[in-house]
Amino acid sequence: MSTHKEYALIAILATAAVMGTISAFASGEEACPDCVVLEDAVMQLPISVWTDKAVYNQPDTIQVGGHVRDPNANVDVTLKVVGPTGNLVKVDQLMVDDNGDFETTLSTASPLWTESGVYTISVQYGKIGRSNEVQVEIFAGGVCGESELAAKAGIETYCIPYSAIGATVTGGTIDMDSNSLIVRIDADSDGDITLNIPRSVLDSTSDDGDDRFFVLVNGEEDIYSEEKTDDTRSVTIQFESGAEEIEIIGTYAVPEFGAIAALVLAVAIISIIAVSAKTRLRLMPKY
Repeated sequence: MSTHKEYALIAILATAAVMGTISAFASGEEACPDCVVLEDAVMQLPISVWTDKAVYNQPDTIQVGGHVRDPNANVDVTLKVVGPTGNLVKVDQLMVDDNGDFETTLSTASPLWTESGVYTISVQYGKIGRSNEVQVEIFAGGVCGESELAAKAGIETYCIPYSAIGATVTGGTIDMDSNSLIVRIDADSDGDITLNIPRSVLDSTSDDGDDRFFVLVNGEEDIYSEEKTDDTRSVTIQFESGAEEIEIIGTYAVPEFGAIAALVLAVAIISIIAVSAKTRLRLMPKY
């Protein structure tokens, strides 16, 4: 095992001990002697780094902490975050205090964190040999805000503003086959949810104009009320305690790949035309 991997392994073990057993340290070594040993081991590394958790949901905030042995007041820690596809997410310089400690916070709300997977947080201090890293897993829901439902449609995410009373919204999916929006909730009491649905995402129309949605709560048809604009349909649905799924069925739902598919198709068509034209020119006989 390489030195860097040994450092990372010790740092991970120490994270569980140091971050999760602070009260044990305060009450004396007898309370958790192994934890004290692990803490001492981390403090002897040239540089160590840890996070407050191992798994996060976007847009959580990551608390990063670390320690440098024999700190130099004129040298900063270089922090770098690399995403699951190898993309550079963040680079920063962190000051080290007189005790050799450093800390920072990382917000996963940025579009650079929208890929679900393992992110590597590495730190470098002075010489090349003084480096370490820790890995965290991010479950990304897109770049939607706190009051927006992140509705997945294939590889794309659509943000739908909502407000809910009596339930926590846990996720959403756009089903292109059934032209529906499925909202997953955890209802601990009777309540209601209002979804401000863009017509470009989901709509229900007939020859005479707007038609009503068909709404199901836990598979049972439910009555709803709504307000309309030219661009949106604001739907309010009531539910009972214990409800888990709401499905809003219309006549149109956004295509699976949306604008990306249209762009790819256009590029493909242009490429085919260009290649075909070149081929025909090449095959034309010369006189």
